[in-house]
Amino acid sequence: MIQINPREIAAQAMMEIMEEGAYNNMALRRLLKQNGAMPPKDRALVTEIVNGTLRNLYFIDHGINQFSKTKTEKMKPWVLAVLRTAVYQMYFMKIPDSAACNEAVKLIAARGLAPLKGFVNGVLRTIGREKENIVLPKEGTAEYLSIQYSHPLWLIKMWIAYFGFEETQKLCKANNCPPDVTIRVNTLKAKKANLKNELEKNGAMVSDGKIVPYALHLKKTADIGGMKAFKDGLFHVQDESSQLAVEVLDPKKGEAILDLCAAPGGKSFTIAEKMENKGRLVCGDIYEHKIELISQGAERLGIMIIEARQQDATQWREEFDQVFDRVLVDAPCSGLGLMGKKPDIRLKKNGDEIDQLVPIQRQILENGAKYVKQGGTLVYSTCTLCKKENEKNMEWFLKNHPDFIAEDISEFLPDELWRETAKLGHITLLPHESNTDGFFIAKMKRKG
Repeated sequence: MIQINPREIAAQAMMEIMEEGAYNNMALRRLLKQNGAMPPKDRALVTEIVNGTLRNLYFIDHGINQFSKTKTEKMKPWVLAVLRTAVYQMYFMKIPDSAACNEAVKLIAARGLAPLKGFVNGVLRTIGREKENIVLPKEGTAEYLSIQYSHPLWLIKMWIAYFGFEETQKLCKANNCPPDVTIRVNTLKAKKANLKNELEKNGAMVSDGKIVPYALHLKKTADIGGMKAFKDGLFHVQDESSQLAVEVLDPKKGEAILDLCAAPGGKSFTIAEKMENKGRLVCGDIYEHKIELISQGAERLGIMIIEARQQDATQWREEFDQVFDRVLVDAPCSGLGLMGKKPDIRLKKNGDEIDQLVPIQRQILENGAKYVKQGGTLVYSTCTLCKKENEKNMEWFLKNHPDFIAEDISEFLPDELWRETAKLGHITLLPHESNTDGFFIAKMKRKG
């Protein structure tokens, strides 16, 4: 029987992500599929090591550089990947330092780098001895938060300016905690209580969502796609923040609704379910393969009203002019609210792309506004925590579109989530407060 070393797979994934720019989830999915003979506990170990190393990479590199004469930027890619994953195990997992060190040395030899075994062994044993003596930047500074919680310094400074130091620290802590899987009950096919019972019978830990009616949080679910309830279309995976955006949109049975940037389809599915599968729901996305995913998901869920179209949301479509009762613009964004689920985001953003995204977001908003009937509703949402992309875009839109007004969204929020801004038509969800992705939702009404 072939012996597959999960630590080797984890180091390989790290090397591909850091050296070749691979997306974390795609690299993991491909490598786990290639090594399908691994037992579930080893697959879970690979995922834990990779995601955990990415979540804590600034801290890990800070530690390596403190105790190694050769700095991380000078190391061979494989040596660096092995060291990073080993240090993660030593600091953040219940794995003895000696075991993490010994396994790392074996991985170095296995790739033909035997002369470097002594170097890797020496660095890791030093870190093991000095683990509690790592010197961090001064507490109370942005630099401290950046290293302690492994977030880029430019982002820490931006969030401190928005939220203050203590709130930013809480936000960073939340981003470093692996999130639950959140699903939305398909109300066309299932009752919440029945689905909950079925999932629990199959070994999942299930709890109710806190901010929307049909959300469930799952733990101990290694293979969502393999569940009978999933295959039968009784639910789809969707964060509560996205579900709340649809609650704010407030779709009604029989209406004409446009989801302008629909992929991967979660919001469209929830809209259709709230419409009771009656009416017209047009779902657009720029990528053909994502349109296919939306169509496949709709079929699995038994949704009949979705018209999935490949289209560029920045391009004006005359046939949509004042056609829709409600339009959802879930705009392409910097994704800074997704760091809990996608830890590599923090390593691949430098802030520059935000200035490139804002004009695209505004062009899509421009088009979306024209598609709304008089008296209709426009909802703008993003999965980022950046005022340029969120509040500033809403301010710009209302200033340049006097035929729209912000609409109070207080009725859609539970008491513990209510904000003063809700009366002004918008809310920002912070992961440590709402147990969701970081998210922004704004609602505007076209005057009748």
